[in-house]
Amino acid sequence: EELKLFKAKDGHVDVSTKDADNPKLGIWVKNQRECYRKYKGGNKQKSNGMCEERVKNLESIDFSWASEAASKQRNAWDEMFEE
Repeated sequence: EELKLFKAKDGHVDVSTKDADNPKLGIWVKNQRECYRKYKGGNKQKSNGMCEERVKNLESIDFSWASEAASKQRNAWDEMFEE
């Protein structure tokens, strides 16, 4: 519910762990991304309960599995590779 409220207020769900208003939500978002990577990597025992239902719930609010910083870094790498 907190993530939905954040999105309604800020227009995105990329909550920083350094968010002054809600650092706990930022940590939770970071943890969801880590759990997702473990889940998709086949390590379901260490994915802290991540399952397809949770994935679908998060994706239903346009959750990004990569942080904005990670996405920018990947885009920069792709651009350099293409040149």
